[in-house]
Amino acid sequence: MDCRRNRAGLSGLLAVLAIAFVVHPSPMFAEDEANVPPPAKKLTEQQILQKRIAEALSGRRDISTPKSQTLVGPELSEREKVMHVLDRMSYGAKPGEVDEVLKNGGWQAWVKQQMDPDHIDDATADRVIPQRFPWVKMDIHELQKDYNGKENQGEIKQMHRELPEMVFTQAVLSNRQFKEVMCDFWRNHFCVDNPGTYEKSRSWTDADYEKNVIRKYVFGKFGDMLFASARHPAMLEYLDNKLSYKNNWNENYAREVMELHTLGADRDYNNLDVQELSKALTGWTYNGNFEFVFNAEEAQPGIKYWRHTQLPTGMEGGIKALQVLTTDPLTANFISLKLCRYLVNDNPSPALVSKVASVFHQTQGDLPKVYMAIIESPEFMSRENYRCKFKTPFQFCVSACRTTQAKVKNAEYVVNVLRKMGEPVYDCPDPTGYFDTAERWMDAGVLTSRWQFAWDLARGSADGIALPESFIDKYKSLKPEDAIQKIIEDMLEGEVGDRELVAMKDVAQSNDIPRMLSIVLGSPSFQQR
Repeated sequence: MDCRRNRAGLSGLLAVLAIAFVVHPSPMFAEDEANVPPPAKKLTEQQILQKRIAEALSGRRDISTPKSQTLVGPELSEREKVMHVLDRMSYGAKPGEVDEVLKNGGWQAWVKQQMDPDHIDDATADRVIPQRFPWVKMDIHELQKDYNGKENQGEIKQMHRELPEMVFTQAVLSNRQFKEVMCDFWRNHFCVDNPGTYEKSRSWTDADYEKNVIRKYVFGKFGDMLFASARHPAMLEYLDNKLSYKNNWNENYAREVMELHTLGADRDYNNLDVQELSKALTGWTYNGNFEFVFNAEEAQPGIKYWRHTQLPTGMEGGIKALQVLTTDPLTANFISLKLCRYLVNDNPSPALVSKVASVFHQTQGDLPKVYMAIIESPEFMSRENYRCKFKTPFQFCVSACRTTQAKVKNAEYVVNVLRKMGEPVYDCPDPTGYFDTAERWMDAGVLTSRWQFAWDLARGSADGIALPESFIDKYKSLKPEDAIQKIIEDMLEGEVGDRELVAMKDVAQSNDIPRMLSIVLGSPSFQQR
């Protein structure tokens, strides 16, 4: 998808359905009496919603909008640069945050601070997360004691629910926003799932994987994260390498470590290479204490010939293969492509990818330097890439909570919402992880869940999540036109489409602040970043 947009929204379908959802009181979509005969019996909200979607897709309902055009023009203003950085390197600005960043040195100062997360004051998250999820402080031996085994089935089910809740809550609360954004990237790149049944140890070892693979190395070296994932019990179990032994090797991990984690699909390797790498990785397993061990008795003996390279016997063969993969130019290109797609646009230019890959290769995968190569590039801050990305469900829900200053007392509700939206945390059905390009999420069925979440959040019916009374009250005292302006300023920095503005004016006269907020949260403009 070309990085194109217009002020009315990313698509006509998105715009018309969003406005229909937020303007009409109840049911979600009031019937258009001039064109649609009244139903024999009252339709449910979901039935009416599906009917409107069908009409829009069939062409019966006119959803035409001006054609999108690539935005060209002057470079971004300093304010727009701050907004852009907060959209890409955080889960969106809180009310007043843009002014705060401008006051404290601008976007460059904010970026510099975020690149050193350990020195950011994160007192609230540091207090709340361990208090609510005590297991984040446990090492794998303590997790094994409290959560492993048939006798602890209840605790395992709890962990299955609480790990996604912790990930979401931390993303909302943390001041180390770029770290949270990049943890989301690497969580999908080195994907494992969390089955929630005691038969699979990753139902509880995933908590340690999150801490000691993803979070530990997100500002480290790519190779260190690769080695940590390869030797962690969660990955050893997820891609079956613990089942790989001499004369009965399993090819799952060997294939995916090349296709998904390093080189990319079908790039300078073949099925024989998959087989030989599988042999080199036999014996890589974990012991009864869930510590990585190399079991020489289960290792396939003999020299392996892999990708024009002769691998030594024993554990050294697997180590050498991972080292080769880490430093391969194809790996540098593949990882750089994914990072540019994540941080810049859905189709980054080959020139940008090549420039970032060169930094990756020269620094041996030093991730902070790779991130900065993207952030400091002219392409990152160009107008054509401003607000051209589309939020994933996770990004949308986190940003909605942050911009409304919502208090997340219990994230179980939103975790279930993310499941309906198609992005359950730690539960991707494929080892690819979730994709972050617009075409993956621009689906009418997924979008309806976003609008429902926007409405539930705004009216206070999202269980466990509450908007502060002060947040609502500051708009109630204003005149309708002033309330509109203030809400749009706080939540969209004034960048709103004409249709959303019309909808806001229709609702403002009744001083229905929750519905006005839901219009903004469900609007096409809020889906952009």
